[in-house]
Amino acid sequence: MYETIIERIKERLESRDLKAVIIPHISPDGDAAGSCSALWQVLDRVGIQAQLMTCDYIPDYLKWLKRIPDAISFQNRPKECKHWLHQADILFMLDHNTVAREGDLEPFVKEFKGEVIMIDHHPDPDDVTYRISDTSVSSTCELLYNVISRVWGKEVIDTDIANAIYTGISTDTGGLSHNSSHPETYRVIADLLALGLNKDYVHEQLYQRNTLSRLRLTGNCLLNKLTIDEHFPVATIPITFQELELYNYKDGDLEGLVNIPLSIEEVLVSIQITERKDKVKLSFRSKGNIPVNLWAKEFFNGGGHLNAAGGQMPLPLDDVVKKVRDTAEWFFKAIKN
Repeated sequence: MYETIIERIKERLESRDLKAVIIPHISPDGDAAGSCSALWQVLDRVGIQAQLMTCDYIPDYLKWLKRIPDAISFQNRPKECKHWLHQADILFMLDHNTVAREGDLEPFVKEFKGEVIMIDHHPDPDDVTYRISDTSVSSTCELLYNVISRVWGKEVIDTDIANAIYTGISTDTGGLSHNSSHPETYRVIADLLALGLNKDYVHEQLYQRNTLSRLRLTGNCLLNKLTIDEHFPVATIPITFQELELYNYKDGDLEGLVNIPLSIEEVLVSIQITERKDKVKLSFRSKGNIPVNLWAKEFFNGGGHLNAAGGQMPLPLDDVVKKVRDTAEWFFKAIKN
């Protein structure tokens, strides 16, 4: 499907003395960090000088990924970010479909004079120099595996790179629970195992590194905050900023929480609504063919995938919770038509 574009990318990356920057979306998740880690390691191995930069920060729970601790953030190292953007020949956009998802980096990326390679699986991508975008794949990491294999060959992938790629596949599918029914996803995982993937180690790092404060935060959310709508099969978990502070919240502590209410038989949609300092963030999850990305895009400045989407609002938490309730009827009518 992308053979011609991949051949063009291969030819371009064979040039000598290339410099590249790698940028994920704002608030990087496992797929963003995993793809950035894997690509950066590959570029190191093939002799392309590269730097990973972020608008904000990569969560602590993903810093076990190789090379991730070496990322620079625009928040505390803006001059270095601008310098790299000025001197780089290639910019890799990973796991996002538009520069609008690059936060404070957006105006400087728009001025970038080099060529842009996008590898992503979200709908409605920007027009860039080389675009590999496929909404049918489980994750950007799965797509990246295919690009790496065809540009440099599978032999460039070692255990650390395989671990990074699997991280994105696992986290973006909720542990292979959604958007993961295509046989190709499992062929990629089988290849990664043959190439050295340490699946048990990855699972331990992602899912078995709890702290007492994180468990207590999760318990509070499930016991005291989870509600189910009286009229629609929707579970909501509103979380205040004060509660995050009370339980010593760190980025990643709420990872996977939004999926838990979907285990309730009558619940078809789960929405986590989290108050932060300057905005309220929403995470949507759903069962079956319910397109929660439509709900997120229509009312909450967001978007994403059929079963997993996000959004944000510059409103008080109670107003956002009310907006979710008020728009539920619209959403369920819309998906019936």
